Amino acid sequence: MHTTHELSAASFEYRRDGRSVARSDVLPSIAVEDRLGVVMADPADGLGAGNFVLSCVTAFYDRLREQGEEFFEYPDYYTFQATADPLDYLEFDVWPDHKNVPVHADPESVLRAVNDRAVNVLLVPATPGPAPDLEDVTRRSAERRIDACYQYALDGLLEAPDFAIDVPRTAVRDWYRDTVDAAGVEPLSYTPSAADGASVSQQFRAVDLETALRCLPGGG
Repeated sequence: MHTTHELSAASFEYRRDGRSVARSDVLPSIAVEDRLGVVMADPADGLGAGNFVLSCVTAFYDRLREQGEEFFEYPDYYTFQATADPLDYLEFDVWPDHKNVPVHADPESVLRAVNDRAVNVLLVPATPGPAPDLEDVTRRSAERRIDACYQYALDGLLEAPDFAIDVPRTAVRDWYRDTVDAAGVEPLSYTPSAADGASVSQQFRAVDLETALRCLPGGG
């Protein structure tokens, strides 16, 4: 919940074709019950989706404030990491740490884990491969429940993105840095957060479910 002290809806700028737009123009409305999942082949890849996650986390807390009661809650947001030793995304309010889920690097295992947690907003790396070999019951469960899918880039930069999300660097710098340090990776390999500039900017693309499924780890 540390993000509630540093971020508000006004902290985020959403840009399409270089112009500022409303959040509702590029992202789904967030309800308290929504479940977001970020799929990654490498534990640090999810840094490229950090601004998206923080935007949804902030919207979640705004919904709770609208209820007018004190709260100590975290959104049901998950990372799905193709590793036996998942990276902790606590800095992005993915908590408790069991929400960082280790998965086998094959599409069926990943999608089963996503389905089991009833994820309805799915983020996948922009690395599409061939159509994955999925069991029909697994695919239909995803089709029935997942409402929106987005691609992200490991370094925050996409070819032909639909939109970008900018966050003031002073607000999020330490969260990115601490997660990068925990991962033991070079920050510029995974996120532009270490580059010069007043904001951390990351790009995203809305895709259909079939495209998202082609981006699941181990499908290539």
